[in-house]
Amino acid sequence: MSFHLYSLISNGGSLIKKDQENLEQIISEEVESSKNEAINQRDAYPEKTEKNIIGQPFPEITSKSLAGNVVTFPGALEGRVILICIAFVRSAQDMIDSWTRPFERKFGKDSRFAVYEIPMINKAWKIVSWAIDSGMRSGIPVEKHGNVVTFYGDYSGYQKTLGMDDTNLAYVFLLDPKGIIRWKGQGYSRPETEIELFEIAEILI
Repeated sequence: MSFHLYSLISNGGSLIKKDQENLEQIISEEVESSKNEAINQRDAYPEKTEKNIIGQPFPEITSKSLAGNVVTFPGALEGRVILICIAFVRSAQDMIDSWTRPFERKFGKDSRFAVYEIPMINKAWKIVSWAIDSGMRSGIPVEKHGNVVTFYGDYSGYQKTLGMDDTNLAYVFLLDPKGIIRWKGQGYSRPETEIELFEIAEILI
């Protein structure tokens, strides 16, 4: 289930038939517009594959957190080692948790480290972002709202730049204090990748 559907259901939201039909029409038009925009803009993004993004600056992303504050990655977070987790569908949350939970157990009490989640959602759903974000807030502890930053828009450029081809997977990026990508993972964490992540994180401080 996608983030938007999950959040609307979690929020107990319901639409009368007429409003639902209107919303579906608007979303259909916006999705088609997004596809055309992605085609027109695809050459504007640098080509970086999974193999060569290590050592590259993390691309700038600005959006609002569930706490309501505007966050810009990576600039506003420089000075700390950051684990950024990106997902496109609700079903990838377990993958994200497999990375964030052990990372937080290891480094959670150290202010030099931080974890952020970025749900990436098609811009067609921005018109109901209030309901989506509300649904997310209901399932996330209040103290973590500032660390979940929902992005609504054309994310095809980020997919290309960061090598996130499969939107069914979660992707994790470890940034050094200057916002440079030093490690990347995807899917579920495994014991060997967890050890590798920890070792690199400790070196970066």
